[in-house]
Amino acid sequence: MKTKMLMLVLVVMSITNITAQQLPKANVVLAVNTRDIKIFTLVAPPEMFSNTTHVIELPNELIVVDGQFFAPYAQQVKALTDSLKKPITRFYISHDHPDHYLGFGDAFPDAPVYALRETKEKIEKEGKSTLEQRQKQFGTIIANSLNIPTHIQEPGEQTIEGVKFIFEKSLHNEDEVSLVIKVPAVNAYIAQDIVYNKTHLFISGDTGGWKKALKKIESEKHYSIILPGHGNPGNRSIIAEDLKYLDFVDKTLANTTTKDEYKAKLLAAYPQYGGIHLIDIYLAYYLKKDWINK
Repeated sequence: MKTKMLMLVLVVMSITNITAQQLPKANVVLAVNTRDIKIFTLVAPPEMFSNTTHVIELPNELIVVDGQFFAPYAQQVKALTDSLKKPITRFYISHDHPDHYLGFGDAFPDAPVYALRETKEKIEKEGKSTLEQRQKQFGTIIANSLNIPTHIQEPGEQTIEGVKFIFEKSLHNEDEVSLVIKVPAVNAYIAQDIVYNKTHLFISGDTGGWKKALKKIESEKHYSIILPGHGNPGNRSIIAEDLKYLDFVDKTLANTTTKDEYKAKLLAAYPQYGGIHLIDIYLAYYLKKDWINK
């Protein structure tokens, strides 16, 4: 337990020593650009977990997907949406991990927030205490308030401003329950944390369900633009890369006995990947194995 706590303390210290003014800026990518639909993706820096927020611009309104972990990046999202000069009619939360909903409460206090029923209930139950814990850990780069989902998004098809959106519930991938949003008109698949791009995946247990979810995306050949929950938008190649990464994780877990050895092998195999802190966090608290403490 002391080793776990030390690892997390080191991660927290490396971030809390940064003030909001000193934070590296997020990057904004124009992932889709057609006459009627544009999709902007804001990506937090690799050292700050590479979280994504997607802003879908329709002719008369904006739809936002996921709200960042750290408040300054949600403020950058607000600067982007303000520049587009259209109202936000829907703000979706893909799943209940705090790095996707904790950051936007101050920036978007009045946005109508949608989520799957399970996600809504989990945030209602744990959101406030999670916010308070993270405020104590990270200080002023955490938002002061939450905007908790008030609308349940049911799976199915919906047409918004003449554009068909397909909403699906995905189970047992990176999280137990997550929302997938597909926009067939522009071949865009908003996968969120089912897909990471050049960022270390957050491993908390068996990878079988995650691989199954990735293979489902892989089978849907129509979608050529993949929007991940961590990292830049990409093409279909990132699905195969994530499957290969999970296979490597399984093999490495089977052949290592210490956390340091496991992490070293991941970093050696993927030296260009961001999100290294994610490895420390899941090793400290979430990934269970009979490690030898060294």
